Formats: sequence, structure tokens, C-alpha cells
Amino acid sequence: MSIALFNAITGLTNFQRVLDVVGNNISNMQTPGYKRSSVSFKELLSQTLKGASSPSGGRGGTNPFQIGLGSSLGGISTQYTQGILQTTGRATDLAITGSGFFIVKSDASTGYTRNGCLSIDVNGNLVDGNGYKVQGWLAQNGEIDSSGGLQNIEIPIGEASIATATQNISYTGNLDATQETYAAGPPVVGGVYLTESVVYDSLGKEHKLTLEFKKTGDSAWSFDAQIDDEDAGSGNVAFLTDGSLDVEGSDENPLVEYDVGEGAEELSIALDFSDMTQLATPGQYSVAAKNQDGFETGTLQSFIVDNSGKIVGSFSNGFTRTVGQIALADFLNPEGLEKTDSGILKETANSGAAQVGIAGSGSRGSLTSGALELSNVDLSSEFTNMIIAQRAFQANSRVVTVMDKILEEMANLKR
Repeated sequence: MSIALFNAITGLTNFQRVLDVVGNNISNMQTPGYKRSSVSFKELLSQTLKGASSPSGGRGGTNPFQIGLGSSLGGISTQYTQGILQTTGRATDLAITGSGFFIVKSDASTGYTRNGCLSIDVNGNLVDGNGYKVQGWLAQNGEIDSSGGLQNIEIPIGEASIATATQNISYTGNLDATQETYAAGPPVVGGVYLTESVVYDSLGKEHKLTLEFKKTGDSAWSFDAQIDDEDAGSGNVAFLTDGSLDVEGSDENPLVEYDVGEGAEELSIALDFSDMTQLATPGQYSVAAKNQDGFETGTLQSFIVDNSGKIVGSFSNGFTRTVGQIALADFLNPEGLEKTDSGILKETANSGAAQVGIAGSGSRGSLTSGALELSNVDLSSEFTNMIIAQRAFQANSRVVTVMDKILEEMANLKR
């Protein structure tokens, strides 16, 4: 009779564990990236009253007589199904679609998480809600080397400055074909046209580039370049009969060069005249700089994170540049990860080693910026499991009650 009593006790204990797990799932239903847990049971032991026998003579075989000795926990597993995404609009909120985990580090301890509710601390570090630093790779001159070691991701909003010297400038527009050939004066006779544009040195300082075009033939022009009113070079431009640029008749790869001093590198700017024309527009010129690739000094104002985790910063001077890339880790057996404090997961012998790489590569999922992955807790399923566990707990407690009555009757037999 004591067997039934102890069986019921194991049932009470185990279904209490189910209620514990269900309660934890419900309490974390609003935790970003949380993955629900589920409980499984297994039979504890069996007492054999009579062993099995084989057929012999005219008799058939008999099966063993066994009584179970209760149940025990078979396992508490984590269900790594995808949670739905919720838009937040915060640039530092990131959601993983598919497999993978953010890698976070605190001192010498490395952990993993699906919770993408991140922020930037006072030092520009990208951190999770625990202050653990998110890991990835920092850019060098806008380039990412994902084969190198992991680093703390830093996004120093308002602090990082950048300047780029002008190296290329292109021109568009028309030189008037009806103008007379230039002749020195006084008075000056023939086509002369000036166009000005802004260029930048390696320190981000602005300089004035002036080109003076002079017609030297029916389809030929010369140009003289000045930077800050100082000579910086000269050359020739020729045109075909249809008014387009004569590449063979023009100087190949014309350059203007000027030493600006003041600690900056010497300016060396390639001129591109391929979009210029010489057409008949009596008395009218339209040649002007179309674009140049230099930038003044600027500060990092904002950033975006693309699907591969690449962080692209936008500077106050209109320049954009890659500043880093967030790494993701995946595991052969994610269910083997061990939960620690604050929802951080740790690698174990049964999870396998972390396979670190770029989001969207291998088995790793992609990232969505400005969104969070919600928990995968289904409230209706949890309530159903709660009801089942409650009824099972009641049934096991009823066994205890019945056994108590039976033991009481046995105690009364002596009266």
C-alpha cells in the first residue's frame, strides 16, 4: 500500500515542476527573445513481482508482473521556435529572424542571447540590458575583416570625426562653339570662361578650385587651374564634330596638384571632362562641377544596421561609412545551452562550440533593425498546460487522501 502513496508523492512533485515551468513561461511572455520551456516525464522504477517465462511443453509463455514506482522528470527543454517581430523604431533594437544568438561579453565571460533590446553607453559601446558589450568587428577605413578576432562594438555618436580629401572631380555642361579663338589683348578677343567649385584637403578644410577655359582652335580649348588663386596645373580639351569630347585629342587623365600646407596632404585631383560638350549656344556657357568626392570634417550623427549586421554611420557632412559589424553565433544543439542570470546563455559540452560569423551566412539568420523578437510563449497553450498540471496534481493528491483512509481503516482493525 505504501507504493501507491510514494507514487502519488512523485506525481505531486513532478506536476509542481510543471506549474513552475508554466509560471515562468507566462511571466516571460513579454521578454524579448525569450524561448518557452516544456517538461517531459519518464517512469522512475518498476518492481517485478514475477518475471517472464518462456513457452514450455503444452503451456504458453507468461509476461512479467511489474508495478511502477512513480515518475521522474525526463527533461526540461527549451523550444527555439521563431518569435514574431514587433516594430519599435529604435535603431539599436535588433531582431534575429532564423537561427543565431548575439554574442555579449562581460570582463572575461562570454554569453549569448536572443534579446536584441540594445543601447549605447556613455563610452559609445553597444550593450545589452545587463551592460554586457555586444561583440563583432570594427571597420578599418570603412572595411570589415570578419576573419579577425571579435571586438566590442563601438558607435561613438557625436564624437567620431572624419574628413576626406578631394581626389576626383567631374564636370558637365557646354562650351560655346560659336566663340572666336582666344587672343591676348588688350582687348581680349575670343572665348574665355571661368568656373569655380569647392574642394577639400585631408584635414577637411575648404578650398576654391578655378578652371579658366580658353578657346585655342575650332574644336580645341586649353584650361588653367588655380587653387586658392595659386597655379595648380593646365591642360587641353578637344571635341569631335558632333560636339562630344574627343578623348584622343584631349589630355589623358588631367590632374591638378597643389600643396595646401598647414599639415594637410598635397592635393592631387583628377579632372573628368567626359560629360562636357562643345555646341553652338551663342554667348552662353554652362560648364560646372557635377560632383567631387571630398568631404569637410563631420561628426557621426546617426546609423543604420542592415540585414547582415553591418553598421553604417551617417556624418554631418553627408558622408556615410561602415563603422562596424555585429557578429552572430550558432550552435549544433542550441537546446544544450545553459541559462544563467539575466537571461544570458552559456556554452556547454552538449551545445557544441559557438560557430561565429556574419548574419545571413551559413545557418545564421538575418537581422532586422528597429524591431524586437517577441517571446514564443503561446498563452492559450500555457493555460491549457496549467489546467492539465492542476488536475494531475489534484488526482495525485486524491491518491494520497485515499491511501490515508485505507491506512486509517487498517489501524482500526485492532479495535
